[in-house]
Formats: sequence, C-alpha cells, structure tokens
Amino acid sequence: MRSSKLKKSLAASAVLASSIAATAGLSASAHAAPAGPGNSPLTIGKGAWAPDGSRYVHANPDGSIATRNLPGGAEITVDPAKAGVARSNPTFWNNGTAIVFSETVNGTSKLVSIPTYTPAGEPVVESDPLIFLSSKMPEGTETAPDSDGTKLVFQHHNTASNQDEIYVQDSYGRGSAGPILAAANGTSPSISPDGKTIAFLRKDNAGHEQIWTVAWNGQSAQPPAGTAKQLTTNAEDHLSPTFSPDGTRIAYAARTSTTGSPSRVESVSAADGSGLKQESATGGTPSYQPLTKNTLTRLAGADRLGTAIAASQAKWKNGAANSVVLSRSDQFADALGGSSLAGVEGGPLLLTPSTRLDSGIKAEIARVLGPANGHKTVYILGGEQALSPAVFNAVKGMGYDVARIAGPDRYATSVAIAKQITSFDVQNGWGQPGRVLVATGNLFPDALSAGAAAGAGAFNGPVGGVVLLTNDKQMPASTAAYLAQVKAHDDAKSPTPVYGVGGQADTALKSVGIKHTGLVGTDRYQTSYLVAKTFFGGAADDAPATMGFATGADWPDALSGGAFMGEAGGPLLLVNPVSWLSDQSAQYLYGWAPGTANAYIFGGDKVVDGGVAQSNIGGGISGPAGYDYKLNPKG
Repeated sequence: MRSSKLKKSLAASAVLASSIAATAGLSASAHAAPAGPGNSPLTIGKGAWAPDGSRYVHANPDGSIATRNLPGGAEITVDPAKAGVARSNPTFWNNGTAIVFSETVNGTSKLVSIPTYTPAGEPVVESDPLIFLSSKMPEGTETAPDSDGTKLVFQHHNTASNQDEIYVQDSYGRGSAGPILAAANGTSPSISPDGKTIAFLRKDNAGHEQIWTVAWNGQSAQPPAGTAKQLTTNAEDHLSPTFSPDGTRIAYAARTSTTGSPSRVESVSAADGSGLKQESATGGTPSYQPLTKNTLTRLAGADRLGTAIAASQAKWKNGAANSVVLSRSDQFADALGGSSLAGVEGGPLLLTPSTRLDSGIKAEIARVLGPANGHKTVYILGGEQALSPAVFNAVKGMGYDVARIAGPDRYATSVAIAKQITSFDVQNGWGQPGRVLVATGNLFPDALSAGAAAGAGAFNGPVGGVVLLTNDKQMPASTAAYLAQVKAHDDAKSPTPVYGVGGQADTALKSVGIKHTGLVGTDRYQTSYLVAKTFFGGAADDAPATMGFATGADWPDALSGGAFMGEAGGPLLLVNPVSWLSDQSAQYLYGWAPGTANAYIFGGDKVVDGGVAQSNIGGGISGPAGYDYKLNPKG
C-alpha cells in the first residue's frame, strides 16, 4: 500500500559494549571476510551501513529498529517494536539523518521513515518517505528500500499487473514527480554509491535470481524505463545484491538451489559481471562498510582572546564578515546575548580587555572586515564601564561604523541586543524575533547553551532568535516589557515560541505567567543537552550536521564558540572537565553520527582534554577509517 572520562562512562553504560556479529545477527565470520575494494570491510548480517560507515542499522527479530557504531558497539534502539508489525531492510537516507524501512501489517507492506536518532523515552516520529503528486506509480505495496544517502530505491508490487517493479525517489521528491519507474520487472534493488546505477534481481527461465543493472540519470520526470543489462547467468540464486563503496563490485548471497538459505557470499564486477570471487564461505546478507573520514577541528589560542581569534579565522575569510561583535574579556554579563547577535549579523564574536583594544584583536577586526567602506559595523557590547571610550575610539579610528549596544544593567543590555537582532524586520514599528530563549544572567552556562541555538538558522522563524536574561529567579522589568511586546505582536497562527533555559529562567517566566517551554536539566550539562536536542535533532530535517564542544567550567571559549556554532548551524554542548560528557550527550553524539560530518572543540588541551576529546568525539562521528584532525585551520 502507498505509503578516560568518556571512555569510562561509555563502558559503564554499555554504549560501546558488544559486537555486531554477536548481537545484530551477523555471521561470526563477517569481519573475517576479505576486505572489498578500497580496503572497505565486507560484513554479513541483515542491515546496512551509514554513508560514512559510522553506524550500522538493522531490524531485530521482534521488529524493533536499532543502530550500532563500530563492531564492538551496543545497540541504540531508534524505533521500538510494535505488536503485529514486522520491519525489514532498514537503510540510511537523507544524508544519514533518516532511516527508511519496510513495514508489514496484516500482509500489507509500505515504507516508513524515521529520524536516525530519537532520545530514549521520546516518541518516534514516523512518516511516509514517498511523495505522491504527479507520480505515475500505480497502487500497490512497497518493500526492500535501499539508498545511497540521497536517492531512495525500492521494490513496488503493482497490484493491477501483479508484477514487481523498481522505483526511485530522491530526498527532495524530484520536485512534483514523486517516485519514478527505473525497471519494469525486478526485485531487491540496490543503488550504487554515486547514484548512477541500480542493481536488481530478475528470474531467468530456470527460476534462478540473476543480477541486472540499469543506468539512472537522476531525471525528475517519468520517462520509459531504462534498458536493463544482465550481469550474471550461472545456475544459482544471487540474493541481496549490494555495491562496494567504490562502485566497482557487487556482492551478493549465493545459493545453488532455488530454495533454502544462502551458503556463501560472492562478488562480481559491476560493469559486466566478470571476475567471480568468493568473499565468504558463510551465507548471509552482505553489506560493505564505507571508509569515510569525518573531521574533528580544535580551535584554540594561548588564551581566551586567542581562541576567539582562532574561531574567527576558521570561519571567516579575509574581508568576508559583515560585522564584528566585541565584548569585554574579563566578565560575561553583557556578552551573553552576543553569540546570537554575531550569528544573525554575519560575523565573529571577539574579546578585548575593558580599557584598551588588544593589538591582536585589532588586527583580526581589520582582517575579517577588510577595508572600511561604510558598510561594515563593529558592535560594542555594554556601557562605558564594560568597554571604555578608549576601546570605542580605537575601533572608530579604524574607519568602521561603531555601534554601542548597552542598557543600565545586564538585563537591559540583553534586551537592547535583542532589539538590534530584530531591527531589520520591522513590522508596525517593531521587529518580531523568530524565537526567544530566556536564561539567568547571574550565571553563564545556560545562556551560553542558548546562544548557539538562538543564532542558528536551523530553526524556522521570521528573523533570528534572541537571548534574554533574568535576575536569577526574578523577572527584571526590562525583560518583562520585551516579552510583553513579543506577546502583543504575536501572530495567533504562528506564535513566537519562548523557552526557559535552566531552572532559574523557568521559574522567572512562570512568575509572570509567560507561556513557554522549559528546558531544565539537573545541571548545566544536562540543560546544554536539552537545548541541543530541542533545536538540533528533533527530526531528520533539523539533525546536526556539525557539533561544537566547550568546557562548562568557564565562559570565554563557549561564548566565541557559540557565535561560531550559530553561524555553522549546530549545537554547542558543554562538557564537564572532570567527568566529560553525560550519558545522554554521548548517546546524542553517537546517535546522530551518520549525519554529522564535522565536530569542533573550542579551547586548548588544558580546558578540554585532548586525548579524550579526540578519541571519543572524533571516533564517535567516524567509522573505521578514523577522522581528519585539524588545529586552527583558516577559513
């Protein structure tokens, strides 16, 4: 029907405990099989690898869908079992952020899509991955999905003709076309890593399943099905075909008779079916594990000013920024809303001493903004006690526009920053923020977690998000007045969401009756995790393609890191320098690994331990090929 700190913590919680071979139904000899092309390991089981090789997805006998990291890792259940529901053939889709599988209820099958990761205890969002607009796919049932990460190929049983067909749809639905016919007679499709060839099975006159291929050009309209080419002819069944990571070979489960279980795994050339090779003497479903390298980057200087410069240089090429946000380097109060301002205004957040413009910061302002032309602005946060007239005049002397954003206290300053963020989208004399995140201004951690989420473009809204501050559990008059204005200008059909980040802000919002969503953890680290999963990973469409990490024991690195991550469109997770990541944050990191290609660490080894960070964060988002480590790269 249509349709080590972290090492010790992970070991204790069994996040990386048992082998795929033992627990995912893989053959015990799976990893003894010869490596495939490109030295990619061939595994034998009943699942599929993510495009980067970081996780393996499979359906358990009870119908639950689970993923594992490298061989030796334990399960993360991403969709629990349902009574009377059978699942099969799970595959990663949408650049690794979604999983598609076949679901059968009372003999009727359809395809289902879910996010690659759903936190334990939360409902799994299931959806139909197929788009039916002008598609000519007739009524029927869908099974056996496979994907190269962007295109989805599957088996469709045409009810009217009682024939199995092969259809393709990419993650964008091919505009208004929907699924497109690729082969008029075929089963068990597999798509090549480059998305240009589809392999499938078709019975010969003796009843043996033979491998055929058909070219796929990514068309968005329904042409006649392409001309298929037969690769195999020998008298055996060739089941569960799969392409090697470089696309040169097709492996399959082989059996001599037309019934029973496969007895071995073989492979042939994907070009012409030549070069028959036995890969394993054990039967099962073959799957190649890609050896893709993701990237771990550390941005660190000799001090907090140097780390802010390193983050700026990694993100912005010479003259590429529209603005710079400048804050004092010795106190956090006026700067807590600055990360979101930097993200919205298109520039870095830099730090300088209160009484003078640091020479290194001056040089970075000149580099990142380029020649003064009257269109580049430096925003100075806080009053003259925060950043003195000497700082203001030094920047002004460089020829740039300088705008001081300040209020009589830190709370009013956060409101002034919020108004600057929304000033370019004025309606009826006032700009409406896309979302409002409220955190205490008396401590730094919660507001730092909020900054990256407010500044990022992953959350849909009319303009950028803002961070407002409370006086611990009390609501300052300036913050209350801004919130009242947000409520007064609310569109009932699309209300501006308000979030209370941390217990103090949650209490303050409740005290004045502001409807909001509380993001309250047991400590600063769990609150950071709650912000991350709320704004980056509630569904496949907002999954984190990149993640940032900074110490939660101090504020400067997380402040400049929050501005960086706001521009990068990913979360900033605070880490405990003693116990490292919580189990929840570790599960979040590993669960979203198939869609996360980059991770950033802000600060040096002394604040974020080098060995633990590199082995667990870099290794967590990558497969067996490891990761590329970069220190202070230039944008």
